Amino acid sequence: MDTKFIVLTGTAGSGKSTLTAALARFMEERGSIVARVNLDPAAEKLPYDPAVDVRSYVSAASFMEEGLGPNGALIAAVDSLIEYVDSIRSEIDEYKADYCVIDTPGQLELFAYRYGAPLVLKALIRDSQAVNVFLIDAVFVDTAANIVSALTLASSVALRLGLPQVNVVSKADILLPEVREELIPRLGEPGFLEYLLEKDKTVEGWRRALIEALANAVESVGFIGEVLPVSAREDETLAALYAKIQQVLAGGDDYRVYDAKPPEES
Repeated sequence: MDTKFIVLTGTAGSGKSTLTAALARFMEERGSIVARVNLDPAAEKLPYDPAVDVRSYVSAASFMEEGLGPNGALIAAVDSLIEYVDSIRSEIDEYKADYCVIDTPGQLELFAYRYGAPLVLKALIRDSQAVNVFLIDAVFVDTAANIVSALTLASSVALRLGLPQVNVVSKADILLPEVREELIPRLGEPGFLEYLLEKDKTVEGWRRALIEALANAVESVGFIGEVLPVSAREDETLAALYAKIQQVLAGGDDYRVYDAKPPEES
């Protein structure tokens, strides 16, 4: 059986673990076998029972006992996972799952800027089909500048991981209706970020010039695509995310991951 991998990345507190639990439950209710994998060696509590847990191999706490601070310990622990990827992958394969959902640490610099975590993921996934779901926390869609900043970070992760990526706004249930129903569906439209920035007076001077340049960069290459509002509490949003994941995985290398058009118009 060829297990397909769904990686969840995003900033700390964006809801990765909660979405891991909800998405896995949603897929299982529809007949899939799903392996939940905890890739965070510093996790304290999880809202799901992991089929594979890297804390069985390494823990950030053990590195803290050696004198490292919390961030340094997490980096060291994740980097050390490269020594155990074959064993971790064997555990995943033994589960004989249709899908493997990987819950990652909240320290996003592990994936956006460092080498260890991307190498671990690449070694785990190997040549299996995979997609990265990047979570933009709902609290970061309050201004145009924050939206562009979040999308820039999402683009950095996409560049480092080299995986097809679906961008979602998590915790959609706390969004204002106009943001959820009118703003988010239009984020991939050509010129829409520019329109939002024209109305945003929270940044001026060189900061405005920088944010406009970043907006143009992520938009001009078609990176944004169809951004999905997702809530772990709403099955209809999980269904939309699951459909998008299926679309990406089915498309393979030929799928235009960042096509801004909705699927029915592609």
